[in-house]
Amino acid sequence: MPLPKKISDRQTTSPYKVFGAIALLVPVLLNLSVSIGIESGDLMSALPDLILPTRTTKSNQSFCEALPVSSGPQGRKFVHVFVSNAGHFSFLHNVLLSMANASLSWRPVVFAVGSGVCHMLRDLAEVKLKDYAVCYPYLGRLLYQLRRDEPKSFEQIQPFLAKSNTTFLNDTIEETIARFDEVDSTFYGWGSTEHKFLINSKLYALRDILECGFDAFVTDTDIGFISDPLPYFDIDGPKGHVIAQTAPASGYSMSINSGFMYWRSTNDTIDLIRDIITVPPFWHIDQSRVNNRIQNRSTPYSLLDSYKFPQGNRIIGRYEKGVDTLADAVVAHANWNSKFGEKEAMLRKMGLWFLD
Repeated sequence: MPLPKKISDRQTTSPYKVFGAIALLVPVLLNLSVSIGIESGDLMSALPDLILPTRTTKSNQSFCEALPVSSGPQGRKFVHVFVSNAGHFSFLHNVLLSMANASLSWRPVVFAVGSGVCHMLRDLAEVKLKDYAVCYPYLGRLLYQLRRDEPKSFEQIQPFLAKSNTTFLNDTIEETIARFDEVDSTFYGWGSTEHKFLINSKLYALRDILECGFDAFVTDTDIGFISDPLPYFDIDGPKGHVIAQTAPASGYSMSINSGFMYWRSTNDTIDLIRDIITVPPFWHIDQSRVNNRIQNRSTPYSLLDSYKFPQGNRIIGRYEKGVDTLADAVVAHANWNSKFGEKEAMLRKMGLWFLD
């Protein structure tokens, strides 16, 4: 399996420093949807993704039609999405294996932030992963929306894309893609500008899916599935519209872990995610934004049982007490650390590392 070029734990100050730079938009020719397996095929034609995503535009209709839709709680249609660059591919590969091993019935989509992920997924050797996921090259769509909705965040990422003194107006397609190569191929630790860009991408993925009229199941890649979580999302009423993993002792106001959430597509949740993207200060990361806006809007929500859906600090605490941390777990999340090796070690300790 190809390995990411580099692992970075470089930190930046918080709030994140804004850098002035020229605007860059990765060519929309990247935005072709590809079905991933040993053999791959196009799911949609090369349509421009540079217009405002709404439910009524032809471009967005093609985007929505490319999504793998499954039947979820109460018969509702949902899409399970991962957002990943090539630098985090080992964890993406691992979580897909955990899903296959748990015999989960739905097909996820990977929104690829960079050009490497879809190729790497296509080249996977495991027969069980043949046609298991759909890969959508998401970078062009993401950067267009980021520049429109968070111009300061768009400015902030620019210095980390620059590879030459030429302006983007003179770049060829190949040169423009190369400008993102470093961000695509690197695993970033907590606190870096690139890490903030990558984790905030989940918010745009969430909005895109909800605006298609589908429920959205959004998860990080550093997790392992043990059994089917869908029955736990069957919650009636407004409190079932936003469901999330608990983030105990995280310091966030509502204890919501934005790396594992199930949202129903309603007018209220679409308005909420638009608010989460556009209202908070640009340096806020996804988890801060979600907790802050849900609190300020007094939005009903539900938290999952922290023993059935343990995150990193709960896992560490249970091991320290000699408790079998997977005895009643459904999904485990190897967060509360930011280094590649630490996340792998946590998943390995739980028997949820499948790449050996």
